Amino acid sequence: MSTQKLRAIYKQLNDKIDDSKEKALFEIKELKNDLNELQRHLSGRKKETDIQPEDLMRSVFELAQHLRDAKKREEVVADMEFVAAEAEAEEYLLSRGAKLLTRPAGWHFQTSKERFLLHESDPVEAAAELRKLLAAGKRLKRPKKKKS
Repeated sequence: MSTQKLRAIYKQLNDKIDDSKEKALFEIKELKNDLNELQRHLSGRKKETDIQPEDLMRSVFELAQHLRDAKKREEVVADMEFVAAEAEAEEYLLSRGAKLLTRPAGWHFQTSKERFLLHESDPVEAAAELRKLLAAGKRLKRPKKKKS
């Protein structure tokens, strides 16, 4: 899937999260107003009220639904970010010459002098370790061209 489509999906999910939060805030304000009016009525400061118990229950259920919706979408966004980070790290590792080997298991980086075990399974941590190694000067030597 192209990065443009992924960005559009990510943006749409974030917009829906923001929308759910705004709706939840609206329900909280409405519920607060209804509860204040009910408190004034029950304490005797207000003689008549048109608050129905079903209105309070409906507000609470809608509030709960909006919160569940926002939380579920936030989990999806977090999963998407994790998968994207893994894919980017794996691409980085492969582009720098690291390999995923079975013995010993994990991501390995080999120079002309030594071999490094970067991480057993996590490509994100392996990529971070490889960045440290490359910053420290452990670069692969390019083979010299043969002269004819």
